[in-house]
Amino acid sequence: MGIRHLQAVLRCCSGIAGHAQDSVLQFAQETAIQVGHNATLHCNFSTSSSLPNIFWYQQRLTQSPQFLLQVSKFKPHVHSGRISSVLSMENSQVLLHVRDAKLQDSAVYLCALSPHWCPQLAASYRKVWVL
Repeated sequence: MGIRHLQAVLRCCSGIAGHAQDSVLQFAQETAIQVGHNATLHCNFSTSSSLPNIFWYQQRLTQSPQFLLQVSKFKPHVHSGRISSVLSMENSQVLLHVRDAKLQDSAVYLCALSPHWCPQLAASYRKVWVL
């Protein structure tokens, strides 16, 4: 499977703060993993903010995106059950780790520089299939 680069530029939406130069980038549009295995999703970001917050969402088929967790400069490591995230300010990168993958982890995962979900603020995504 070839690596595709997707990028979505974040814009203001209904008065929500955002900067035209802010962006996120994920690699590999789709990933397949085996049940019980671990997966790591990579998200690079660019923002004018010196205190970025990165929000991870999970969107299952036919559902709207659901908030998973948030990392920031002041809380760069976050754990929530089998899912954790690590923020690297030096590399402008945030990782999402899924341990012991379950079938219900099959979804689209989105990283965003905004806590408010709307299509204009949609981050790049990665579709994960657990087989």
